[in-house]
Amino acid sequence: ASVGACRVGTMAGAEGAEEVPPNPMAGGLEMVQPQMGSQELPELFEDERKRWLILHVALPRTIMTYDLAQGRSTEAELNDALSNLAWGSIDTEGGEWTLESPDPSLDPPHSSLITYADYVARTYPADQTMEDSAREENLRLAAEKRSCFTCPGEPGSKFRAMFDQMIKNLQHSNKALAKAFDIKKVILNEEELPEDPAKSEAQNIMRFGRHQILPSFWNLLIQLTKQQRRFSVVFRSFHEEQLTQVQKELQLFTQCQHPAYSGQNKTHKPPLMDGNKGSRDLRLTAAAIGRMDRMGGSLHFRDRPQEQTPEEEAVESAENPADSVFRPTEYAFPPYHQAYAGLVDQVLETANTAAIVDDLAFWDAHDRDSSAGKLLLIDRAETKVQHIFFDGNIEKDDANCVDVRDAVKGEALPLQDSSNIYLHRVDFFQAITDVDYYVKAVEACELQMSKRIVQDRHSEGLARALSDQERKQASEAAASMTPKEWLYRNIIPALLPALEACQRDRPEDPIEFIAFYMLRHSKQYSKTLKA
Repeated sequence: ASVGACRVGTMAGAEGAEEVPPNPMAGGLEMVQPQMGSQELPELFEDERKRWLILHVALPRTIMTYDLAQGRSTEAELNDALSNLAWGSIDTEGGEWTLESPDPSLDPPHSSLITYADYVARTYPADQTMEDSAREENLRLAAEKRSCFTCPGEPGSKFRAMFDQMIKNLQHSNKALAKAFDIKKVILNEEELPEDPAKSEAQNIMRFGRHQILPSFWNLLIQLTKQQRRFSVVFRSFHEEQLTQVQKELQLFTQCQHPAYSGQNKTHKPPLMDGNKGSRDLRLTAAAIGRMDRMGGSLHFRDRPQEQTPEEEAVESAENPADSVFRPTEYAFPPYHQAYAGLVDQVLETANTAAIVDDLAFWDAHDRDSSAGKLLLIDRAETKVQHIFFDGNIEKDDANCVDVRDAVKGEALPLQDSSNIYLHRVDFFQAITDVDYYVKAVEACELQMSKRIVQDRHSEGLARALSDQERKQASEAAASMTPKEWLYRNIIPALLPALEACQRDRPEDPIEFIAFYMLRHSKQYSKTLKA
């Protein structure tokens, strides 16, 4: 059996493997909670311990080995990824980069080192002040350098063993499987062997002799399903064709018909995930695929009918008694609360798997700044739902291609507030070589959010703690106030942030907006104010 298949099989509950207890706590919650002062830590509620996980999963350099949007084959993509994980020094005389780190890593072994990718970016600068032709040429040269990083004679040739290890973990070395699909060699350049419409989907999936979607991702779905966790997957891609490949493989995987996960040819069989026999349906349908338009400000699900109230349906029926008009689902922004609520409360209430084709043109037009990247909306007051965005293109000090925003205020969230809770920077080398990578990553993000909830609740409790004497004084002061004074003292300070946000965004339904804002930000104002 292949390295990847063997390890997935062990984790997926092969014979003799220890069974996972049903409904486990959120990742890491079985650990002893850290002490915060002498007071007892507030408890998490049951639905906070077993949060609904909404996993936003990028495709290239995250769960897939090639990048159609950037035109990089698997060979180029793996080299490029390693060039971002290799740390070295620059010779002061010749200006050449020399590899210093023994292994690929997201963080530098020493603060004085830089990655080869950063070195190439300095050598071939491509900023907006340059002429277009010079800028494009430098971008091309930099991409070429990164794509052959581990080739003989190149600065990263010592990392060729790591490159080979990645291929080894991706290849189908299971002899029975290789024989069944006539696999002769591993192909790293997708253009060498285009998809053949005359062959079956299974044959086309296996034509490269390796996984196109990482085993560690399939293993994550297996483990969360076995643990009976509530989770949803939202695929995020700049390229619709690449999403189509994921949709095809996911369809077969969820039905236990994926050639590498079917129980045939000495492969392991995952649990059903297609809605049959009481299973959760994780298939991706056309109705659950949205298109993001950052310039126009909308998230559009063209194959999903717009939800209507009974009153709206009655009006439409009266206006068009013989013909019902199909209206696709569309969420406009800003303000962002409608798009957030639409995705969470409507799309993901009826589909466990969704996808968003993000706006690459908008990101490119804004010089690939994170503020124009893949939009991730977060409700910071929500403790029973956790969004986690996995992307291997997130940088150490820059979210790069992900734009994390507060769903109510619309403000961008600082990277330090999002990292390891809502954002996970994927180590692509580890994601390929460790089949448990995404399982561990989810657990780590869950644990960090649990700690943050407890810390916030603890701080909030201390801030609101009033002695009996203070409560009495506050009550006496309130009794002596005029109605107008009481309102200005107790109500207006809490309403002001909502009113300011409302007048700034000018929503169609201001009352609904204010109500939503107050409910979502109940922790941001005090219900008991000192006199």
